[in-house]
Amino acid sequence: MDGGAEGYLIFGFARLELVVWNVIVIIQPSENPDGRERYLSMLQIYQSHVPNYDRRSAQHSGVWPWGRGNHYWFDMNRDWILQRLPETRGRTDAILDYNPVLVVDAHEMGSNSTFLFVPPREPINYNTPPSIMKWYKIFSADQAKTLDKRGWPYYNGEWNDQWYPGYGSAWSTFFGAIGILYEQAGVDGQLVRQQSDYILTYHESINHQFTSSLANLQTTANNREELLKDYHDTRHNIVEQGRRSGLSYVFVPDNDELKTKRFIESLVHQGITVEQAQAAFTVAEATSEYGKVEKSKSFPKGVYLVRTAQAEGALAKAILDFDPHLKLDFLKTERRELEKFGDTRMYEISAWSLPLGWNIDAWQTTSSIAVDTQPVTEVAVAEGHVANPDARFAFIVDMKGEKTFLTLAHLFKERIVVFASEKPFSVEGHHFNAGALLIRRLGNADDLPSRLEAIARDVGVEIIGVNTGASSEGSDLGAETFHVLRQPRIAILTGSPLDYTSAGVDWYVVDRELEMPHSLIRVDELGYSDLSPYNVLVMPSAWGGALNSTLAHSARSKIREWVRGGGTLICMGASAGWAADTSVGLTSVKLKSQALEDLGDYDRWVEREARAEAPPVDTMALWHAEKAAAPKAKEKEGGGKLSKDELEDLDQWQRKFFPRGVILRANVDTEDWLAFGMKPQVPVMLYTRQAFLSDNSVRTTARFADEKDLRVSGLLWPEARARWAKTAYAVHEQSGRGQVILFADDPDMRGYFYGTRKMLVNAILYGPGMGTRFDGPFEQ
Repeated sequence: MDGGAEGYLIFGFARLELVVWNVIVIIQPSENPDGRERYLSMLQIYQSHVPNYDRRSAQHSGVWPWGRGNHYWFDMNRDWILQRLPETRGRTDAILDYNPVLVVDAHEMGSNSTFLFVPPREPINYNTPPSIMKWYKIFSADQAKTLDKRGWPYYNGEWNDQWYPGYGSAWSTFFGAIGILYEQAGVDGQLVRQQSDYILTYHESINHQFTSSLANLQTTANNREELLKDYHDTRHNIVEQGRRSGLSYVFVPDNDELKTKRFIESLVHQGITVEQAQAAFTVAEATSEYGKVEKSKSFPKGVYLVRTAQAEGALAKAILDFDPHLKLDFLKTERRELEKFGDTRMYEISAWSLPLGWNIDAWQTTSSIAVDTQPVTEVAVAEGHVANPDARFAFIVDMKGEKTFLTLAHLFKERIVVFASEKPFSVEGHHFNAGALLIRRLGNADDLPSRLEAIARDVGVEIIGVNTGASSEGSDLGAETFHVLRQPRIAILTGSPLDYTSAGVDWYVVDRELEMPHSLIRVDELGYSDLSPYNVLVMPSAWGGALNSTLAHSARSKIREWVRGGGTLICMGASAGWAADTSVGLTSVKLKSQALEDLGDYDRWVEREARAEAPPVDTMALWHAEKAAAPKAKEKEGGGKLSKDELEDLDQWQRKFFPRGVILRANVDTEDWLAFGMKPQVPVMLYTRQAFLSDNSVRTTARFADEKDLRVSGLLWPEARARWAKTAYAVHEQSGRGQVILFADDPDMRGYFYGTRKMLVNAILYGPGMGTRFDGPFEQ
């Protein structure tokens, strides 16, 4: 165990093999070394001479970030389908090597519970093979009998569904293994007193796991032949079902090579067969990730294909489907739970589609695909170089997502003066997107070309030298639309009540992916911390409204003055809610619940914002006013306006149905620097009760779509659709010489939402130069 979370798998990953009852058992003796060491350290620090069984004691509760996460505080039991972490790839590689028929995922839960095991309750992912449900009942009955003999309490289902396919106990079921979950009441030390006054010992809790394991192995041995037959038949049936349906997924690479590489290789690491088309082809019909159906859809050479007619076809469908729908019976149960008890039956997020998370141009089709393909084991990316290294004027790096971000991080490290273009431009036959990097010869060292060559090779990026500052399209290269970028000096807030998984993702992006210097600062020390060494402050999401009590008035004042002095404050999720709260007042953005009487004003601002994208021009009214029709007077509203109390009651009702892990569509202002490298629409993961309102005093980079286009994937009740439609997702606002950037929820949820992640990285890398003002001399 690793301190209240995950053990992993009785089928394990050390190469220890024992023959027991004609069953080969593989045990993973060490699960999560980072979390385990952190947890053991807590036990040692808070251990008393006199054994303490009070579950409220620090020895049992631990301290932030507790023991569950890995080094970067990721919850690895959510990473099985995402493959973002090396620990996960090690586990899945071992399962694919051995092809087990039984996988046991051993966890701990709250100390006041008993012991939980399969079967899970609804909703259960549709792609789970029928044989798994049959064996769940058999294994469960045998395990229950074993525990009954010892009088140990247990239960099935209750809170654990299996809709999300990314758990350790779920992932292996999609190709025929019996994935079994254990949840044992945690002890966190020698013993703990439960609410019933029963003293649960560590020895007994381990015995529950061990005895259950032996019971499952006994069931496996007793049913060896039937299990093997079902395993074979299940994999065969998955292939046949894929052939009958003809379902395939097509992924079109964009100019972000590293993102595409990481996505495709995450599928390959899970054993999914991926092919690459060797020629262009056309299918009779295909549906996009946003649900758009196109007849006679053509695809270029080089697209990637995943056919479900493969042994891993059920897994592929489970993780790639754009919008699986929950069954009506469960929806009725969930609706009743929400309306009667104000709670949910959903244990996890209701949407997770990998193509949407990675923001890939994806299609699914059941039409036949006639094209030669090659299997993919890894994705090659272009090698980097400097074109025209003897260029007299400047060198340019186009905005191509991850490679551009890495290049910029290298340029900062080398202290090379770099500018960013806020608009597209063309020079010497090359077109460059907004966000392109400009490195002028003037102001940089004479050895600039050789230093850029080293960066180009390291990153794999093309750097283009130009001999003139005159653009054929767009601004010339000396125009004020090119902004000098300041090196980010980054601080990331940590500690309770911040969400350690949110903080961990931010830390991982900065430390491992961008490899930039940074500091981790405790949020409860802000009141007496010196913020002057930093120009970027990242505030991850938090739990509940606890930030108001953690950040005293002195800390708020310090943050406000630091921002006004030129800092870039980036808040997400509940931290953004804290910043927008009227009692804090760091921004003009408002929480919807605090601006109910002004909704009409915000509606008008949103209408004007949309109109500004393509304003109509009435030439008759412009040139011939005498002939133009007089504008109609706005009709006065009737007596149907809701009172303040009624508005608050309606808002509370709508919040009851808030999005719990739903993928929504946001419309993006691609002319804003925070949206560099982005498409006009982006999938957004939302799990929050808070909705944000923005007016024309701030720049709204991404705004949720209207009601009819809002939901992309997952469970979104009509009440939530009405409440969150057209609200703000990402905004930035000038404050003095600095700025505040807010995201309605984590922009890089679980480390794989690459569409919204771009806005986070833009905020960190471009923010100190694009969104702030400096009156003093340039310092890099």
